Amino acid sequence: MQNEQALIRSKPGTGTAVDFAGNWTNELGSKMLLVQTGQALSGSYESAVSSGGTTATGTLTGYVDGDLIAFIVHWDQFQAITSWVGQLAPNAPTDTIKTLWQMTNQVDVGDEWASINAGADVFTRQ
Repeated sequence: MQNEQALIRSKPGTGTAVDFAGNWTNELGSKMLLVQTGQALSGSYESAVSSGGTTATGTLTGYVDGDLIAFIVHWDQFQAITSWVGQLAPNAPTDTIKTLWQMTNQVDVGDEWASINAGADVFTRQ
C-alpha cells in the first residue's frame, strides 16, 4: 500500500502530544533517553545488541503527534541508520510503546537489498 493511500484512513489534524520524555527500555535491554520539546524529540540510544556483542550508541531525533511517535538513530560506531514508528499502547499497565523499525547499513556494491533490515520493538518507560 502506498503512503498516500494509507493517509485516507488517518484522522485529520494533529493530536494533543503525549509526554514521551524520559528513559525507556526495550525487550532486548536497549535503552533510550527521550527529550521532548513540543512535538519534537531529541535524545540518545544505546543498543544492547550489535555486531561483535558490544553496545552501540547513537543520536536520536524524531517527532510525536498525539500518541504516535517516530524517531531515527544515527549510529556512532557504524555506517547505519535505524528508524522506528509506533504508538503508545492505550491499555498497557505501564507506559508502553509498540514500534516497527527499519535499519539501513552500508553494504558492498550489488548487495543493496541486503542493506535493509526490519523488525519490531516494545519499549517501556523506566
